[in-house]
Amino acid sequence: MSFFIEKIREEPQTHILIIGVGGYPYLNNGIKSIPQTFEGAQMLGQLSSPPVSAEAFYNAVMDLDDQEAWIRSIGSVEVLISPSPNGKPVFQSHSPDVATLANIKKSYREWKKRCDSNVDNVAIFFFCGHGLEKGEHYLLAEDFGEVPEAPWDGSFAFDMTRRAFFTCKARTQLFFVDACRQLTSDMLTTDLPMNPIEPPSILAKDCTYNLTQKASAANESAYGRKNEVSYYTKALIGALLGDAVSNDSSEWCVDTGRISSQMNSFLQKVAPGEGYPQRCISTTSDVTNIIRFKETPEVPLRVTCAPESALPLAELSYLNLDTNQGETRAPLNTPWDTKVKAGIYKVQAHFSTGQFEPVFVHKNFMPPAALQILNCMP
Repeated sequence: MSFFIEKIREEPQTHILIIGVGGYPYLNNGIKSIPQTFEGAQMLGQLSSPPVSAEAFYNAVMDLDDQEAWIRSIGSVEVLISPSPNGKPVFQSHSPDVATLANIKKSYREWKKRCDSNVDNVAIFFFCGHGLEKGEHYLLAEDFGEVPEAPWDGSFAFDMTRRAFFTCKARTQLFFVDACRQLTSDMLTTDLPMNPIEPPSILAKDCTYNLTQKASAANESAYGRKNEVSYYTKALIGALLGDAVSNDSSEWCVDTGRISSQMNSFLQKVAPGEGYPQRCISTTSDVTNIIRFKETPEVPLRVTCAPESALPLAELSYLNLDTNQGETRAPLNTPWDTKVKAGIYKVQAHFSTGQFEPVFVHKNFMPPAALQILNCMP
């Protein structure tokens, strides 16, 4: 069992299972590549992003643990990784087990037992790798395609597995799946197996606080650059580290509702201008806080002027109306890029030359980022 952290206590805790599958030895360019008879297997190969994404997700949850930000402290984190043959090295100071189906099943069952130990536990599941979908969303383990005539023996039906997890006592359950959901032509003419890790119970009720999120919509793909964290995982990490924070309860918290409702906007900010069509799909129930920050989060802020001709003449400033603290920037030709603590500010432009009228606005700046354009009148 490849625990990177295990601090089991009697109090409610957060238990995390992370799976990153980049190396598929039996598929195209794999170290044991063999001819595949199924079109769905023929079109798949090695992935460099999932191991990197899984490591980044692990680092993020551990960073939050260092900050003591988890409302339910971390009790366990287990990681399964199948590295891509020529991919970026990951987890070099650890020795995670590989993500074969047998290892995934074993780790899943042990993780579920830990989650089941207290109704106030938080269960978090993260998977990044190949996925295909026909009615069920199939997540592909390292050994997918080992038997070309039965490649699905190396996969599991995620949706049924997710429903089966509702028998766990943990009231807060978060499942994040960073995988494609494409349908191939031969999948249309083939009866695919119903192969969940465990069968769902028809008597099980949904957990109280459910967030099940998929990185892509039905018959669409999930994207990422080679050897980099995927777009979805990057957006998810940003959400957990503060992009999804709010202070509705007078504390700076990340809750399941904002992760669900804001993720597509976070996705669009991850790779602006690239035009990829990725859409995140979420299923949620009641909302609960999972992360609480001790400090007010910082917000990247850009201040500029309209028209652009006013900017080189503008002395820009901001003032936090709660703390009465702020900064001033002398006139420059470029927008003012800075960071401020989240909160309500007075932002203004002053013109010593008198070519434009002074202007100010009051604005609430919140993560993940803020842009303030000051409309200046001659």
